[in-house]
Amino acid sequence: MRLWLAGLIALGLPLTAQPQAQAQDKPIQKALLADMFRDHAVLQRDRAVPVWGEAKPGETVTLSFGSARVTALTDATGHWRADLPPLPAGGPYVLTAATGTAKQTVSDVLVGDVFLCSGQSNMEWNLKDTIGAADQIATSQNNTLRMMTVQKTQAFTRQSHFAIPTEWQIASPATTPNWSAVCYNFARDLQTHVNVPIGLINASWGGSKIQPWMSRGALQKLGGYEDGLAMLDAYAADQSKAAQTYGQAFMRWWQASKGPGTPWAVTPRALSGWAAAPDVSRNFEDWGVKGLSDYNGPLWYATTVRLSAAEAKQGATLSLGAIDDIDLTFVNGVAVGYTSAPPEPRHYKLAPGTLKAGDNVIVVQAVDLWAKGGMFGDAVRELRLANGTAKPLQSGWHYWQPPQNVRQPPTAPWDPTGGMITLHQAMIAPIGPYALTGALWYQGESNTGEAAKYEGLMAGLMADWRQQFGPDTAFLLVQLANFGAIPTAPVESGWAGVREAQRLAALNDKRAAYAVTIDIGNPLDIHPRDKLTVGKRLSRAAQSLIYKAPLSPSGGVPIEATRANGQVTVRFARLDGALKTSSGDTAVRFELCGEGVGTCQYADARLAGDAVVLSGPSAAMATRVRYCWGDSPVCNLTDATLPVSPFEIEVK
Repeated sequence: MRLWLAGLIALGLPLTAQPQAQAQDKPIQKALLADMFRDHAVLQRDRAVPVWGEAKPGETVTLSFGSARVTALTDATGHWRADLPPLPAGGPYVLTAATGTAKQTVSDVLVGDVFLCSGQSNMEWNLKDTIGAADQIATSQNNTLRMMTVQKTQAFTRQSHFAIPTEWQIASPATTPNWSAVCYNFARDLQTHVNVPIGLINASWGGSKIQPWMSRGALQKLGGYEDGLAMLDAYAADQSKAAQTYGQAFMRWWQASKGPGTPWAVTPRALSGWAAAPDVSRNFEDWGVKGLSDYNGPLWYATTVRLSAAEAKQGATLSLGAIDDIDLTFVNGVAVGYTSAPPEPRHYKLAPGTLKAGDNVIVVQAVDLWAKGGMFGDAVRELRLANGTAKPLQSGWHYWQPPQNVRQPPTAPWDPTGGMITLHQAMIAPIGPYALTGALWYQGESNTGEAAKYEGLMAGLMADWRQQFGPDTAFLLVQLANFGAIPTAPVESGWAGVREAQRLAALNDKRAAYAVTIDIGNPLDIHPRDKLTVGKRLSRAAQSLIYKAPLSPSGGVPIEATRANGQVTVRFARLDGALKTSSGDTAVRFELCGEGVGTCQYADARLAGDAVVLSGPSAAMATRVRYCWGDSPVCNLTDATLPVSPFEIEVK
């Protein structure tokens, strides 16, 4: 009791709360309140708060919260919704929903600001695995900071409930180690500037592209996703048939990408040209084969199984054990299954007619996204015929490593991280119209192969989520950190393209801002461990964008590039103090570019107040300026507080 009282007093919050209920008046068979409304929840302050749930059709639901009391009538399907009136920050309160036959009470509810944190692994990354974690965890006791973590799952139809139960947790050394580090550090820093409770909803999944987090309507509005959505619907109805359809699409991609031959249809004779797989119970990195010890990408496996005519007429189940990360499996040149779940054993049903008398070729494209890859584990690998006969597949495998141009195969629409809409339907839709202050988005690494689309996708996601959470929902984007090759000459870069798309998406949206991280990444690690600085920069962006603090949200922004006297001048706005360099006497990694690819050249840069003056052989003809471009560029332009973001701007 003293601990949470101390927390409220420290934040100056009102203590005139409804007494905590000791127990529910009567047990209920089914929760009246939606999944979001559980003990220790945080509701949004200073606006009407939607509350919803389910009861019997035609029942009246009475909702009580503090001194507020509202009613709602369930519709023909039993769903109801009521809006609580705006309340200032404070608590704890009790939220009660009651009908004539049931009652549900939610205790220890605070009112403050609520943020949704989403994206891929850098948002998911746990606090315990970051720099300075021990001290941050030890000092994390805070009754007014709470998080709900949505468990990872996908769905092929829009869900109103979470498949895996969720709970609100109070910040403490016992809970925060497994919290999203970026999300937690953002809120912890924000509370030193904004004196209210903060509720965090973490819905993130490592390796996920942006498309799975968007609704069907959002992708339809963007266009170009019709075939994938139709294939997704087909998969929900018949997985085997959908796998064949995806296999055909994969073959078209392979041919368009000028992939060599048709490895999915390798013949028994041609298979002798593939290398023998040392041990399919171990990841291929552990084989001791040169070129595979640190390889990420697809590796093709194949083996044969001989059947009699009678055996070939039967249906069967193909079991392959676990495969890291994604497999696309063929039998006799026909796709029979696709799974994206490393620890999940593969079991694919083969309809009668799939097999043939003589040698049947089983081919597996195993796509390793990071770390260990390929087949692994001691699971039984076999072809089990309908009559119960098992044909072992533990040995006799060969492998082939494809060339570079076909090492990024397209993912299936039902792939949880690389597909479309399924994470939205399972992890975002059940959040419902829960009132938010804003959303934090740290994602983009998995979309660097389609950087040209990302600005439109990001704008589409923001519009999509605002339809669910409200038109004033703010968005705080984390720009991709430096990772990968350090350029020594001007290069094209999907990573740089996504950074620019993130910058433009935020600048073109009056309710969005971004945090620059180009200086705090790790060229050798896609998961930089400094999540504290990321959180603080997101907090600064929120203070500026949402709470109207007199701060630049993201550092200097180029506003124009003009040519005069054989030089190009780039002027900046939103500076915190004068431009300067973080190292050396001159700014580096400015490029003057023409219209086409490969036309960029490094330029000499001179600081001039709020501008940078560029000179060089291409200054007279340049049509674009790029700064800090590449996967992991080393650049040094800052203002008094923040690094200047990588950018590209037209010369006028």
